[in-house]
Amino acid sequence: MHRPEQPLFYVGTCQLSYNMRLGHFVIRHEIQKKISLQVQTINEINPSQVYEILFADEAKSYSLQVKFIINNNRLEIEFPSTSTSNYIRSVIEGEEIIKRDKNTIDDSDQTNLWFSLEALPFDQEIVRGCGLQYSSGDLRGKILPMWVSEWYHDLLCPNDNINPNVRPSSHTTYHPQPMFHSSRDYTFCAYGSAYAQFDFSDEKFHHFHFAAIPYRLELSLNGPSSISRLYLPLPEWIYDGIILSVQGGTDVIDQKLRRMHECGTRIAGIWVQDWCGKRITSFGKRVFWNWQWNESWYPNLKEKIIEWQRDYNGCRFLAYINPYIAVDGSLFKEANEKDFLVKRFDCKNTVYMIDFGEFNGAIIDLTNPQAFEWYKKIIRTNLIDLGVSGWMADFGEYLPCDVRVHANISGSLIHNLWPILWARCNYEAIRDAGKLNEVIFFMRSGYLNVQRFCSLFWTGDQSVDFSHHAGLSAGIRSCLSLSLSNVLSVHTDIGGYFSRTHGRTREVLLRWCEMATFNIVMRTHEGNRPTSNIQFDNDKICIEFFARMSRIHAYLKPYSRYVVQKAYEQQQSCIIPHTELQYFFGHDLLIAPVVESNVNKWKVSIPDGQWIHIWTNKIFEKNQYEIDAPIGQPPVFYRSTTEWKSLFQQLKDL
Repeated sequence: MHRPEQPLFYVGTCQLSYNMRLGHFVIRHEIQKKISLQVQTINEINPSQVYEILFADEAKSYSLQVKFIINNNRLEIEFPSTSTSNYIRSVIEGEEIIKRDKNTIDDSDQTNLWFSLEALPFDQEIVRGCGLQYSSGDLRGKILPMWVSEWYHDLLCPNDNINPNVRPSSHTTYHPQPMFHSSRDYTFCAYGSAYAQFDFSDEKFHHFHFAAIPYRLELSLNGPSSISRLYLPLPEWIYDGIILSVQGGTDVIDQKLRRMHECGTRIAGIWVQDWCGKRITSFGKRVFWNWQWNESWYPNLKEKIIEWQRDYNGCRFLAYINPYIAVDGSLFKEANEKDFLVKRFDCKNTVYMIDFGEFNGAIIDLTNPQAFEWYKKIIRTNLIDLGVSGWMADFGEYLPCDVRVHANISGSLIHNLWPILWARCNYEAIRDAGKLNEVIFFMRSGYLNVQRFCSLFWTGDQSVDFSHHAGLSAGIRSCLSLSLSNVLSVHTDIGGYFSRTHGRTREVLLRWCEMATFNIVMRTHEGNRPTSNIQFDNDKICIEFFARMSRIHAYLKPYSRYVVQKAYEQQQSCIIPHTELQYFFGHDLLIAPVVESNVNKWKVSIPDGQWIHIWTNKIFEKNQYEIDAPIGQPPVFYRSTTEWKSLFQQLKDL
């Protein structure tokens, strides 16, 4: 709707500042000018399908030619293109990225745009989505920054007296998606890379502010948006059991694998972060960011990878990498000599150094085609050729705005594209090695259409506890939020990752394991302070528990494969939200994880139809129930009409 008193578009200028520390951004925007645009002319290019509408302000000092395209049940609003917006479009949607010489002129017009959609009252409309969000499922009442960043929560900075002017937004996220779904049966998506703010705090309107005009806005009725689907398949071995996080050298892996295998654990893989060495800081145990096999830490690794796969039922070896390199490693010297690193904007030839927490690192310039190919070769040679079957492709959030990159686009416009470039780099390395059906990587950072290159995500760094806003509950909520953004599979670190003053209890670890069992991927994490946390092999209780749950997970393989296939066909995630903390795994399993301590019963909301409790075979119909839920028997139900009934009936006996 456009009315003179309530115009469709406003344009103007803002004074924006982006301050980053350890991946956390404090973004301030002060409006300098905001003017309304009125319709001047309407040109019907194709009646009932394509219209060109000229908007201008009252003084005719600013005009905007906009194309409205009606395509079946979708409305596309196209804005004028520039060479910069065409580059951004190629990163988000293109098969190939437009080549830009480092001397190409940056012709981006960073005019701010304000746009609104009419809303229904809070009790009549629900809004969900916007990527990886940690708060409750309904986004009404919230103001969300569309900006790739480290997740910020109170446990990271427990000092309640911190100045709110230097505190990041409480809705920061590694993986924003400028897209939401309304209960009014439409989806909205904004295509662009500038900082944006999605404001759902008004009862009458949804307000959107873009720090630069996007190249397209899109509204889709009664169906998913036209966001591209997935390229990278999930390898068969990933369904075969649990992926165990192990560090400390070859002998430690040998010992842990043997012990877990003897107890009947189904092990799909071992995830070894410190394959390239370790660094100890006050934060905890960190990886040494020089992506080369540490032969003294892991002697004979290539042969051991083959041995572990042979002796432990196909167990795969997974590693770790990110798009940064430590300045005290050999790769930094090579990349610097080749001029492959991001530079400071205020000093053309100075490499941008970032403090990653008691050590400095540099950023590979992924907009430089030669640097991009070089890093792909590092991945292929140092990981894939070593025999690695998968890895955590970590980070992607730390690109500051005061940078100079090869593509000669401002840091504020390239920042949100970095996770897409990072995902593409990993994807192409695997593709070029001919390993698309065998090797997988998983990410936490993301942005629009990143799922074209990465089909597996995890929800970042939750706390190792039951805290509602940062622990197990936050992990579940973020999984369900991201599942609404057309990603195939999303999972969490079993047991969480982050802690400062307290360690992980056995109860947290086991309850987290229960939830992870009923998902596509089941993977542990030692945490940033491993010695303070209970681990999967801490004692006999933990070992036997993880062994049993891994067998359940592996036994579900036929169903899990079916869920993935249907997710591809139906353009949805493998998990589907039911309530804020309950969800469907595929069409036929209902999961209601226990997320509090010291409880043996749990309230469950049963949906339409008849649902059978896996552990007792009791039948439940639509209603609220309090279910017995001792540790080891999480509330899980299957649909009474499912074709997988015989499979599900066997789970309680494993």
